[in-house]
Amino acid sequence: MATETTVLPTASVEYYSAQREVMISVLGAARRLWGTRPPRDFDAWFEKNLDRLMAVVVTGQRAAVADANEYVANVLDELGTPAAPEVEVVTDPLIGVASDGRGLDSLMYGAVITAKSSVASGLPVEVAWDDGLTALMLRAQTQIADASRSAVGLGIASRRDVGYVRMLNPPSCPRCAVLAGKFYAFNRGFLRHPGCDCRHIPSRESRAGDLTTDPQAYFGSLTAEQQDKLFTKAGAEAIRDGADITQVVNARRGMSTAQQNVAGWIPKGRLSRTEVYGQQIATTTEGVTRRGAAYRAMSQAGYARRQTDVRNGRRYFRARAPRLMPEGIYEIAEDREDALRLLRLYGYLDDRPSRSRGRAA
Repeated sequence: MATETTVLPTASVEYYSAQREVMISVLGAARRLWGTRPPRDFDAWFEKNLDRLMAVVVTGQRAAVADANEYVANVLDELGTPAAPEVEVVTDPLIGVASDGRGLDSLMYGAVITAKSSVASGLPVEVAWDDGLTALMLRAQTQIADASRSAVGLGIASRRDVGYVRMLNPPSCPRCAVLAGKFYAFNRGFLRHPGCDCRHIPSRESRAGDLTTDPQAYFGSLTAEQQDKLFTKAGAEAIRDGADITQVVNARRGMSTAQQNVAGWIPKGRLSRTEVYGQQIATTTEGVTRRGAAYRAMSQAGYARRQTDVRNGRRYFRARAPRLMPEGIYEIAEDREDALRLLRLYGYLDDRPSRSRGRAA
């Protein structure tokens, strides 16, 4: 069977190889911090180790977004469709906050909730603590990947007539496979699921056909055993018998953008639909602890109030306004110019001449 479904730009292969190294480093550090011996008091452990946990994830986010704009330029150059950014991309607002706009500490506390829920369901404490670790790994992985994707998305949005093709990172789930191979405009939210490691390949629509990943070809690259495992035995058999893979797979089931809630992944009740510029957008005003990198990042971005809010003996600050992340902005923008205006307003773009390489086509 074939093992390759598409020839990817060298710049993409190298960039995402470096991204994997960032992810491995972050997950390893988080795993060591969590440890294997459960504490007596899960909440006390979280309070004691929150700063260190935040530092691990924030460091990973910073590394993940560092070269995103240069990556966009490199891919477009390699494809022979260079495009100069019209504005300077600013990635600092992506660091220290979760991809849905809330504080990272609020999201990471979900791992403790998972562990406590496992204990409440009757599982041994050691097993419950392992469940919490699994939840922590998933959250950390998703936040690093989302920060990287958002930064690449900003690099794409900063260039006129540039979008992206979805890049698979095999082994890929059926939902991701059937979404690949299409050209998406800059403002199309990147659908992903917990643990998804698919990525963008920046492209102009005229060259997108050179990058397509054929879902059927990807299916054909798998062994029969792999096909049965990923697509279910009945689904794989139907595809082998000639059924349309996109009809067999419900691509959107369990998928979301970074600003949409997925039950069982992001704790319920954290996000809400808020009227922003006349439209209902997923936002959060969830409080996050007034400490460490998250507080500094949100303060610099203008989202932290200085007054103290004390709840259950712990100190918090509140977001002063609904936090709009890039995907939320793309959702409400009327056109590209409006999107750029809102991205500037929320600090993601700067009108200073861009220092990034890239020539106008």
